[in-house]
Amino acid sequence: MIYILRSRNKLQGDLLTSVTLSITVIIFTILVGGCVNHRLETYQELRSTEVQPPAYYYTEVEKKITNTESDPIVEPDQYLNELEAKVLKYQKQWQAQLESETPVPNLFYDLSTDTMKAHRQLAASPEAARARLAEPIALELLVALGYEWSPGLKSAREKIRAILEQYPQAVYLENVLRQYNAFTKQLDTKVGPMRHKEMMAMKFPFPDTLALKGQIVTEDVRIAQKEFEIALRDLVTEIKLAYYDYLFLVEATRINEENQKLLQQMIAIAQAKFRVGQGKYSNVIMAQVELSKLANVIITLEQQRETIIARLNTLLNASADLPLGTPIPIEEERVISTLTELYELAVQKRQEIQKQKLLISKMSLVVEMAKQMTYPDPTLGASYFENRSIADLKHRQKMPMTFMTQRTLNPANTAWFGHRDSYIREMDVKIEAMAHKIKDLENSLHFVVKKHHFGMETANRSLRLYRQTLLPQAQQALDAANTAYQAAQIDFLSFLDAQRTLLSLRIEEQRALRDYRQHLAQLEQAVGMILPKQPLIRGF
Repeated sequence: MIYILRSRNKLQGDLLTSVTLSITVIIFTILVGGCVNHRLETYQELRSTEVQPPAYYYTEVEKKITNTESDPIVEPDQYLNELEAKVLKYQKQWQAQLESETPVPNLFYDLSTDTMKAHRQLAASPEAARARLAEPIALELLVALGYEWSPGLKSAREKIRAILEQYPQAVYLENVLRQYNAFTKQLDTKVGPMRHKEMMAMKFPFPDTLALKGQIVTEDVRIAQKEFEIALRDLVTEIKLAYYDYLFLVEATRINEENQKLLQQMIAIAQAKFRVGQGKYSNVIMAQVELSKLANVIITLEQQRETIIARLNTLLNASADLPLGTPIPIEEERVISTLTELYELAVQKRQEIQKQKLLISKMSLVVEMAKQMTYPDPTLGASYFENRSIADLKHRQKMPMTFMTQRTLNPANTAWFGHRDSYIREMDVKIEAMAHKIKDLENSLHFVVKKHHFGMETANRSLRLYRQTLLPQAQQALDAANTAYQAAQIDFLSFLDAQRTLLSLRIEEQRALRDYRQHLAQLEQAVGMILPKQPLIRGF
């Protein structure tokens, strides 16, 4: 009985559990189905609803432009276009000059002669030019090759070319402002009736700002030209200094070789006298010692010659080991101008002073343009853009104007920028400092001119002393000693003293000539121009 009751209770519990589970499943199915139906209804509503893209989509995206040139965006401005054409005309003029034979007029060295033109044409064929350098070389050839091959001059030329590209950049801001103005004038929202009034306003920056920009770029070009002149001037001076050293070493070697041959002859005479018992063996030994000294001096001069050749090749941007021919002697010249005239020429022609003046001119233009941008011209604005949407037409509600009408004729209402004001004051002080810099350059230049003029005069006096007095006397003494020694009237030591004296004086004469030429080259470098000269009479 108890077992039957327990079985019935278990059966009732299982039935209740099954019914509860079924009900739960049914409720869950109803809930899920409802949610799905709601989702489907919402999606169908979205599909059936017509979503309109914004009006700007039709205006700018779906608008088919067949010919952009027939409907220009930017309205032409005749006055501004004329200024732009003038600015770009400067670029073409400078570019044409840069492509000419001489990118800078009135160069430090005259490159317009037929000889220089031929040498510059030779530089276009490096192999032929290197073969030509193995032959006897002239100073003009080295200058022409240096002008065409020097990387420093090439860098200065490319800097001028780079600055010329600033001319188109000078008109960039004005073009951007014009495009913005045209965009606001032609904006079309396609929503409601448009109320667009034409603008009567003075454009800023005013066109004279563009002219100032063009002038600033022009000053930059002129400054770059002065830097090119400085590079050429220094290159020519370095070539001259090395060439004069080359001439001196070649001449000194020749003089020592002549004395070497003379000593060899005297050694033969001393040996002959010793064999016949008329001379001493010590005389032969002393002559051989002197001959060995001369041989060592010649070796030293040859090594110095190789060093100078490497220096010249470096200035020409060639291999340091490239063989160079013997330098051709140049005409001896002297400067006509007095020291006072040299001072005046240096102040006028020195490239660093001219460059400093151009920097001041450029800075003044920058200050003038900064003043215009800090205190702009008054602008009369009489333009606005009204927009009426569909909703506004239904409710007859007017939207506020997009651009408000305004006037800024009163300078007191113009925005004040303290940082720009202080910038202008800073530039004024810098301009004053640059003017003092010119005076400092002039004072330093006077010292340099005086220094090389004094060195040139000192070398000139030495040349006169050697050529007019010392060398003739030393030559007579050597001739007399040679005759007396062969006649056994003096010993060999007296002859060697006479020979050493003449050798030393001949070398010092060539050294004085080299110093004279080098001081002259450095004086022309200091003045900034090739000075007028006249031939120097030998034996003056």
